[in-house]
Amino acid sequence: MDKWMKNNNFNKILALVFGIILWTIVHVDTAPTNQTTVSTQSKIIENVKIEQVGIDNEMYVYTFDADSVRMEVRGKNSDLNFKLSDAYNVMVDLSDVGPGDTTLPLNYDLPSGVSLVEMIPSEVNVHVELRNTKSFPVTLVTNGTPAEGYQLGTAVIDPAEVEVTLPASELGNVSKVQGTLELDGDSANITEKKVKLAAYDSSGNEIKNAVIEPSTVSVELPVTLPFKSLPLDVSFTGQLPGSLVLSRVTPEVDTVTAYGNEEALAGLSSYEASLDLSSIKSAGTEQIKLELKPPEGTAKIEPAAVSVTVSVAQIAERTMENIPIKLEGVGSGLTAVVTDPVAKAVTLTLSGAPTLLDQLDQDNISVVADVGGLAAGVHQVSLQISMPRFISLVNSSQPHIVTIDLQAPATPGTTDNPNTGSVPTPEPSSEPVSGEEADTEPSNSGGAATATPAPTAGISENSSTPAGSGNANNAASTGGT
Repeated sequence: MDKWMKNNNFNKILALVFGIILWTIVHVDTAPTNQTTVSTQSKIIENVKIEQVGIDNEMYVYTFDADSVRMEVRGKNSDLNFKLSDAYNVMVDLSDVGPGDTTLPLNYDLPSGVSLVEMIPSEVNVHVELRNTKSFPVTLVTNGTPAEGYQLGTAVIDPAEVEVTLPASELGNVSKVQGTLELDGDSANITEKKVKLAAYDSSGNEIKNAVIEPSTVSVELPVTLPFKSLPLDVSFTGQLPGSLVLSRVTPEVDTVTAYGNEEALAGLSSYEASLDLSSIKSAGTEQIKLELKPPEGTAKIEPAAVSVTVSVAQIAERTMENIPIKLEGVGSGLTAVVTDPVAKAVTLTLSGAPTLLDQLDQDNISVVADVGGLAAGVHQVSLQISMPRFISLVNSSQPHIVTIDLQAPATPGTTDNPNTGSVPTPEPSSEPVSGEEADTEPSNSGGAATATPAPTAGISENSSTPAGSGNANNAASTGGT
C-alpha cells in the first residue's frame, strides 16, 4: 500500500474520484424540491354496480332508476392499472327510506392514491312500495304431443295453489299462475315431473318481477290410449243342478275400462263376462273369479279379472192372487174393458229362492195387456208379466190369455143395446211396476212355450214378456244380479 501511495499517478486518479463524488453530493442536495414532478392520468370505469345498503325486501319492493354508474378517476399509472375494478365501490343507503319516491345521494369508496373526477349519476331515484302476497291456483299447459293414438288425462298438480308476491299496484294485474309441461311422444304416465311456474297478466304477458312461492310444482299426468268405461254384465252358461236356483249374483265392480282405438270403443256399450253355472255344485254362497278378455279391436281391459259373489238356494214356490191387469196402448177414442177374467186380475204361481219369494208383494209384479194397434172389437191378448230377477212362473207352458173389448164411442142418436149395459170406465194405462229390492235383483220371465233367455247383470230391474215363461229351476234361464 505504501508503494501505491508514493506513486504520483495513483494519487491523481484517487483525487479525481473524490472530486466527482463531492460534486455529485453537492448538486443533488441543493436541487430545489419543487422541480420533482409525478406523472398522473385519468381513467373511465364503466358499469360500477350500485350496492344497496339497509334494504328490507320482506316488507318493501324497491324500484331504482339506475343500478350502475360511470366513474372517471385520476391517479398514477401504477395505481390505475393495477387496481381491480372490485376496488371501486358505490353505495346507496336505504335504511331510513319508506314508501314513496325518494332521491338519494350515492356514496363511493376508491382505492388509495385514486381520486374521483366525475360520477354519472351521482344520485339515484328510488320508488318504494309495500309488498303484498296473494294465493293463486296453478294451471298447466302442455307443449308437444304424446305418442300417436295416445291421449292425455287430467293432471294432478302438487301443490294446487301458490303465493305470488308483488307491489300492491301490480298484484292486481296477475291473471294466472301457469306452468308448461313439455311432451315428446310420451306413451307412459308422467309422474313427479317438476314444472317451473310464471305469473301472467290478462294479455298473456309474463310478469317478470313476480315472486312465486314455491316456484315449481310436481305434476302427474296420465298418458293412455283412448278408453271407455263400460257397465259390467254377467251372462250365464251351463246349468245348475236340478233343484237349485240363483238368488243373487254380485260382481265386485259395476264397470270396467276398455282401452283401444276410438272406432272400436264407439261400438261398445257394455262388457259381458260369462259365468259357468255348471261349476256350482251345492246351495250356499261362494266367490268365483272371472277372467276378462279385451273386446275385439281393443288393447286391454281393466281390471283383467273380477270376483263375483254367487248365492244359490233350493227352489221353492209361492202363489200370489188378485194381481191386477193393467191396460196399455188403448187407441185414441177407444174404451178398453177386460171381460175375461171378470175380476180383471190373475193368480200366479212363482218359483225361486225362498228368501226372494218371501219379499214379493203385488208391487213387485206387473201384469200388462198391451192392445196397441188393435181396432174396436173383442180381442184375445197375451199378458206380459214382469217380475224380479231370479223369479219364474210355474206352468209356463199354459199361456195367460185375457179377453179385451175395445169399444168405439157411441154416435149421437144411437140407442144403447139393452143387453150391453153401461160402458165401464177403462182401466188406466201404466208401465210395468218395478219391485223394491232388498237382497234381490229383478229377472226376466220367458214367453209362452219358450225357455227364458239367460239375463245379464246389466239389464233393467224388471223385464216384460208374454205370460207362460219357463221355470226358474232351469239354470240356463236364470238371470244376473
